[in-house]
Amino acid sequence: MRSGIFVKTALAGLIGQLWLAHPAVAQTSADAKQDLERVVVTGIRASLQSSVATKRMQEGVVDAVSAEDAGKFPDTNIAESLQRVTGVQIQRNNGEGRYISVRGLGPEFNNVLVNGRSLTSDTGGREFSFDLLSPDLISKALVYKTSQAFLPEGGIGSTVDIQTARPLSGPKGHSAVLNLSGSYDSNSGKKTPSASAMYSFANQDRSFGASGSLSYTDRASKQTKAVNDAWNYKDVSLINGDLSSKNLTAADVTVKKLYIPQSYGFQAEDERRKRLVAAGTVQFNPTAAFKLSADALYSRLDQQNAVIAVSDWNNPILLGAKYNADNQITSFLRPGATFYANNPEIAGAGKLLGEANSNDMIVKAGDRLSTTKAFGVNAKWALASEWSLEGDLATSRTKSSSPDMWVVAGMVPSNGDVLTFDGTPTIQFGDNIADPTAVRAHAVAYGQIQNGDDVKEGRLNASWDHEIGAFKGLQFGLATSRRKVDRTQWNSDSWNAYSGYHLALPASLFTVSKLDNIFGTAGAMPSSFLRFDPYAYMAYLNQPAQIAQSNDPALYSDKTKFPNGPMAIDYTKPSMWAVKEKVSSLFVDSKWEGDGWSGTAGIRYVHVNSSSLGISRVLQSAVKSPNDTTYILTYGPSTVNTVENSYNNLLPSANLKLDLTRDLLLRLGASKTLTRPTLNQMGVNNWYGGRYGDVQTGGGNPYLKPMRSTNLDVSLEWYLSKTNYVSAAVFHKKVTDFLETQLVDVQLPQFPEIAHDTRIRNGQQGKIKGLELAGQYAFDAGSGLLQGFGVAANFTYVDASATREGGATTCGYPGLSKQSYNGSVFYEDSKFQARLSYNWCNHFSVDCGGGSTMPRTRAAYGQADASVRYNVTPLVSLYADAINLNNERMHEYANNESQFLTLEDVGRRFNVGVRVAF
Repeated sequence: MRSGIFVKTALAGLIGQLWLAHPAVAQTSADAKQDLERVVVTGIRASLQSSVATKRMQEGVVDAVSAEDAGKFPDTNIAESLQRVTGVQIQRNNGEGRYISVRGLGPEFNNVLVNGRSLTSDTGGREFSFDLLSPDLISKALVYKTSQAFLPEGGIGSTVDIQTARPLSGPKGHSAVLNLSGSYDSNSGKKTPSASAMYSFANQDRSFGASGSLSYTDRASKQTKAVNDAWNYKDVSLINGDLSSKNLTAADVTVKKLYIPQSYGFQAEDERRKRLVAAGTVQFNPTAAFKLSADALYSRLDQQNAVIAVSDWNNPILLGAKYNADNQITSFLRPGATFYANNPEIAGAGKLLGEANSNDMIVKAGDRLSTTKAFGVNAKWALASEWSLEGDLATSRTKSSSPDMWVVAGMVPSNGDVLTFDGTPTIQFGDNIADPTAVRAHAVAYGQIQNGDDVKEGRLNASWDHEIGAFKGLQFGLATSRRKVDRTQWNSDSWNAYSGYHLALPASLFTVSKLDNIFGTAGAMPSSFLRFDPYAYMAYLNQPAQIAQSNDPALYSDKTKFPNGPMAIDYTKPSMWAVKEKVSSLFVDSKWEGDGWSGTAGIRYVHVNSSSLGISRVLQSAVKSPNDTTYILTYGPSTVNTVENSYNNLLPSANLKLDLTRDLLLRLGASKTLTRPTLNQMGVNNWYGGRYGDVQTGGGNPYLKPMRSTNLDVSLEWYLSKTNYVSAAVFHKKVTDFLETQLVDVQLPQFPEIAHDTRIRNGQQGKIKGLELAGQYAFDAGSGLLQGFGVAANFTYVDASATREGGATTCGYPGLSKQSYNGSVFYEDSKFQARLSYNWCNHFSVDCGGGSTMPRTRAAYGQADASVRYNVTPLVSLYADAINLNNERMHEYANNESQFLTLEDVGRRFNVGVRVAF
């Protein structure tokens, strides 16, 4: 049969890939008594060939990224390698890949496994944080785009299986690899070291093997942002005048509904990220019928961020405002204390302008300490000629902690500020924002957060290989998992202790610092601003002399309520939520094969029980602060609340592969998939904030339902050689109950006005359809001047339509980019390798807003990366990598590009190193 020939050819190619990365040796056969010669492929081609062989063997639509050899994954970050897969985009954290999106569906809709197992992360949800792992440990990453019954449910976008190196799949005897490198960040100007070491052993009969690895990464980075928090469509009071106007009255004020920017300012973030990852594997294969593997993984990420922002908050009361034909603010004046003094009829307590505007300096929390431990054991038995059994037990636990900090100091300027929002925003400060003698105390939010993610899972699968005509056998199994995500938070009750800018602060608390201009001449930015240590600032405010000048001295000096002062965290009153999830599943998958075709058909049954538990204080009242537009919130005693939820799902799937010719394949797939709500979205917690005229609330939603999708896939693949191929695929997803952030206006009894409640809700339904084109071609011997060169490229187009309550919307699905492409050009010979890559995605919606708040859109983004390798000897190589060569910046806007939200500059990153094999 044609399919049988193809399967054997592809299987031989796959087996061959296990040896591609190791030096060629002469093998003596005990039976044939002759030497067998193998052609060894190394370098970029070895990685591409392995990925193609994996893709070709699969029944469904699957893409792969493979390491050429131990410690030689194609990129310095796993997510950055996956972005070269067709339809995969990544989200970065300070320039480093952290999350992936597949076919336009965000991180939470992609099920990420490590060696087929769930691995917890520090996100508090289901989205996997790729920056917790070192790429040095990885041998292959598979991206399953069509569902199969044996795959764990949860990935509407895809299922990604990251596979670590196995000792019995490597060379016999002892082997080791040492990697030493240094990194340079262009923004911070700092150089930092990284190192990794790997060891592997397999005995001569491959009955026992052990491997271990250790990786340490140190990275310093700097990020500069220009930020507007949101655009809102609301009633705006327009004061007819300018900064020099005097004795204005209510007759000089009109009200009009306009699009208005909520704030504008700048942020600088200095980050130091240190990551330690250790892994080990032991394999025992005493007979051909039994194999036992045990894995352990440890990861520790210590991320320290110093984040300082300077910001103008824009109340919906504007002076000298101008707006365009679309009723969008294009410029306005922000009055200072002099204007207030000159216009007593509209400025003052209880007046239209209740308090003078301020220029704020804000320290935000950014530190992240995360520890992950994972263990797993896997056993495989060949019970009989037609039966096999596999059992797997695994556990994973992640703990993380971070400060919860929003510490504000500010100035009440005498003069006014001038702001424009017609394209690139500009601001002209009327006063010197780098004057340390002019700073006053304001609001302080300070707390500590601890997150936990714990999963225990087990599965038992059986295979029956039996031929009855086209029927070739069954695979069936059961699985169970227990997962708990929890969050505990402790806070100080300090938010309104000094709000209102009435307390002057000593200049010694502040330091004048340079602010990088990321706009150049296009947008005005101050050349310097003030930094301050939030802990020194809070310690100063916590002194008795300052407490006596707080907004309520009797309250905040009461030692029975604040034994360590209002700035201290009260660890006796935790706020906590936890979500427990129990998942049980069964599946059966059948295998079929005929002349020129093969396929699978199966079904998966899932039963889910969830329990959401919360301990929090109930909000009793909200009273306006005497010196500010914030509310003083009064809470009652802590209460416990529990909500139960459960549901069942049947998830059928089928995949068909047709051999149109020896090298031309057609794949068809149909399935139903789901993505369960992210656990941290299902808490019973609530929070309250904002200010008078803009009350904000949010929290968890324990009643969330899973998002469901019905999927159809067609893929045509033409394999030109072991390395070269072209393919085209189309897909269609019909989705319901899409999970998204929604803002809903609600009336709470504690507040005298409408509150804007933001939380995850089951939202729209609709369709996602798309096209994928991909190919790669390496010019080999006989190609003339092109010999050694190669190209790889792919393109994805996604079209989506969505319907929410209230009808169709143009916002679409958050995270879904309509177009994306990746391209690489490479060259290699026996000594030298070089690759230049470019990855681009079109604009997409980050969230759809709600209430008066406009959507958030991320502009198109394209990044160029490059790498070179030089083999000094067969065992020693030098390498260099450049990330974000074109210095691309992330830009966000609301409904249109004139509604500026964010411009973020992370700079370029360079790595140089040496790899030594033993």
